[in-house]
Amino acid sequence: MAGNYLNSLISSLGGESEGPDPSRLEGLVQLLRQQSPELEEHLQRMRSRLQEAHRDRQAAYNDRRDQLSPEVSALIERNLNACQQAEESLEQLQQANTPDTLEIFERAVSEFLETCDLLANLGSSSIPLCPRCGSSGSENICPNCQLDRLIPDADITQEDYSRAMVGEEFLAVYQAYADVVEGKAPLEPLLQALQALEFSLLEAQALAEQAAEDSPPHQKLLEVINGAVEGVNRLHAVQENRSTRELHQGWTQVFQAAAVVPQLLPQAEEE
Repeated sequence: MAGNYLNSLISSLGGESEGPDPSRLEGLVQLLRQQSPELEEHLQRMRSRLQEAHRDRQAAYNDRRDQLSPEVSALIERNLNACQQAEESLEQLQQANTPDTLEIFERAVSEFLETCDLLANLGSSSIPLCPRCGSSGSENICPNCQLDRLIPDADITQEDYSRAMVGEEFLAVYQAYADVVEGKAPLEPLLQALQALEFSLLEAQALAEQAAEDSPPHQKLLEVINGAVEGVNRLHAVQENRSTRELHQGWTQVFQAAAVVPQLLPQAEEE
């Protein structure tokens, strides 16, 4: 999603620590103001980190710039320009720590950290954003991308579900879910894929309930199916709450069943 993509642009070069820390931009600024000796190694190390950050973020931006909204693009470009200017002024500071050069570096650092914070705020937005272009608006569907705007989930960790052995109905739901997360498709195909899976789960739920009272395998199977049904309901609810976190958590519950049911079903059938 654009939220996760934007988070990938946020640098770890800022932040606070106890006392000036030359490995952080703000700490380096303080030490330069104090004309601290023996900063050459720290200046070179920070230049290398800024060069790498600019290169990686420029490449990531180039891959997506045609898809991003003008507002998001402008913010990313401000961040990239500030990163480049900070690196270039550091090169000059290595030659001579003059007041003018230090002022240019300070302004670049301030702009860089400010735009990093703004990008972070986009990634943790409390309002729905388009997963492709990052735009916001009153419409649930982005008019440019025709995708559902969703509230980003800043805490999501990427999981690889693609190699799991699951049934066709689970796989169809996963593919539709992945397309939503990656900004390739709206919610509607996912909701359609859920219909067949939901019918099968409810049928299996009814059968497991009948046999669960005297059968531990059926009881375990019922618990797993109940969790999957709850996950399906959470996925459906994303139409209303627009929450990417609920989307992820709903699929996680469904996937847990997809991974366990093939193991439990033979046991239950033997009872």
